[in-house]
Amino acid sequence: MTRRIDHPPTHRLLAVIPLALAMAIDVQAQDDREPPRPVGGSIPARILDQDLNEHPADPIVIDATKIIGWDHPGGIPKALPIDSALTVMVGPATERSSTPEWRFIRKRAGDQDELRGPYIRFVDGQLIPGSLFADGTTPRWRNAWLHDLPIDLDRISEMRLIDGAEIPLVEDVDEVILANGDRIRGLIESIGADLVIDRMKETGPSLARIPLDRVASFAMVNPNEAPQGMNVWFLGGHRIAGAGIRIGDDGYVRIDHPVLGGDMAEVPLEFLRGIVFNAENVIPLASIPVTIDAGVAAWLRPWIPEPTISLGNWPLDAAPIRLDGPLLATWQLPVAGCTLRAIVELPIDSTRGRFDLIIRDDQREILRVSINPENPVEEIMVPFTSDRLSIEIEMGDDGPFMDVATLREAIIIRPRN
Repeated sequence: MTRRIDHPPTHRLLAVIPLALAMAIDVQAQDDREPPRPVGGSIPARILDQDLNEHPADPIVIDATKIIGWDHPGGIPKALPIDSALTVMVGPATERSSTPEWRFIRKRAGDQDELRGPYIRFVDGQLIPGSLFADGTTPRWRNAWLHDLPIDLDRISEMRLIDGAEIPLVEDVDEVILANGDRIRGLIESIGADLVIDRMKETGPSLARIPLDRVASFAMVNPNEAPQGMNVWFLGGHRIAGAGIRIGDDGYVRIDHPVLGGDMAEVPLEFLRGIVFNAENVIPLASIPVTIDAGVAAWLRPWIPEPTISLGNWPLDAAPIRLDGPLLATWQLPVAGCTLRAIVELPIDSTRGRFDLIIRDDQREILRVSINPENPVEEIMVPFTSDRLSIEIEMGDDGPFMDVATLREAIIIRPRN
């Protein structure tokens, strides 16, 4: 009993959160200076370096050469060369460590729900909520943090113009969904005052001109590209790539030379969710297809629940993955020699679960941890020699009751060379 499950990426809605962080920073002196003091309350961050060591950063400062993180507000600062950093994750790592304040922030941002507002997604994974507006007869995409974006059809993967509109799934041709629900398939040729699509009809008129106010959404068959360089995730669903990043003394994140254009994008620090300094090196596990079967519990399970990818906006696109055991889940990694970094958590609603979680490198067991109410959270950092990752949930002596594991912040890190 084996089946393959492909999990499409999820995108979320822009919302504005009235949480102000004012920071006073002198990045030249580190030894005994006072840390920045955020007015709206601290939001913890964690820096993962290229040696796979994790460093707390509450608060966090980034300049052109280094990252400075305090071990807690008012604590001791530690500086890391920016070239040695792999990722930054912002916010609580587990459900158990999530505060009411942080849950409120995510709810206000819409980050717990499926994206329903207008957005544009590009072939390299960048996602920008906003709205389409006409600059004369030339439409542009408007967003509060970026300059107005021209519509380059060769770079667009999908666009939603009307709240709640379905995004079509496309394989061989583009598809447009109209406001009345009708669908038109073909190749989109241009977007101006109208959207022009070639329906590729052998007889009769082939070109259709659709006024933009009648377009609800569309998707294009432009081939996806692997994300590259520095990428930043913000509350509300933004994913923005750029040449570099700084966090200054005025409570703003500054992205140098955004890939989408302009010299700089400025975003309030309280929106920051995550940074990957080279997107080629980090792959969210939730984006890799998974194959499941019953494993050693084949005698017990007539069917196997599908892994559940949590809705919402998650830093690095590393959405939590819920595995209802006992089961065996297998991922084909992009190359041999990767490292898995994840946090395994027994869900709060699974109060009596007791099981062993086993990680295998191909067929070889390389880690076994016991998850139970006395030990509900384990951080995992394991290297692989093969390109095949398996995770099995093996029930304890009390049977399969509530044997559920949530993989949080699960990422695959490519080998350095």
